[in-house]
Amino acid sequence: MNKRNKANRFIERSASVIEVLICLIVIVGVVAGIPKLAKYILDFFRTDDLSNSYILMNEFLKHALLLIVGIELIAMILTRSHESILTLILFVIARKMLVYSQGLTDILIGTVSVAIIFVVMKFVLSDKKLLARLDNTFDASTPIKNINRDYNMDLPDFAHTLGELIYDLAEKEKVKVIHEDSTIVYGKYVYRIINIDHDTIKRIRIEEN
Repeated sequence: MNKRNKANRFIERSASVIEVLICLIVIVGVVAGIPKLAKYILDFFRTDDLSNSYILMNEFLKHALLLIVGIELIAMILTRSHESILTLILFVIARKMLVYSQGLTDILIGTVSVAIIFVVMKFVLSDKKLLARLDNTFDASTPIKNINRDYNMDLPDFAHTLGELIYDLAEKEKVKVIHEDSTIVYGKYVYRIINIDHDTIKRIRIEEN
């Protein structure tokens, strides 16, 4: 492994450690914010003023959605999946619509934005070939010969599927533990694990070394 690859791995690992630390801090903040939700509920039952009830409910929703955004932010950082990114954006838009909308224009823009996200999740995320062309991520069950043929690549052909290739390369490169965001450098390609579900690799990004 050359110095450049060693430096890249060090930077990637350092970034991963910082991301985990940020996630831990966000988790602490989310947990610390939960008791305030209970306080809003108690205050809501205690008040008889309708205008005050509206303000309390508005603050309750604002705070609850902020905590949800924090949770989805953690999921996005840890999984880096397309679904988690879109879900985070969806909750941010929902918070804006429910709490900060000032008129019909804001509501219309928010509704259109939500509709676009649902269309992307329904049609784009289900199209594996389109995803591969957009960000070079491939389903682990994709045959190697199909990737080489359809995307003009030259992956090693000593395995049948991309997932099998990753496990073989991990054994060759003596990678003991495979987890999300793991990278394996072999030949002219860098293989990054994007998603693992129940200890099974699901998606891999392939980039030129």
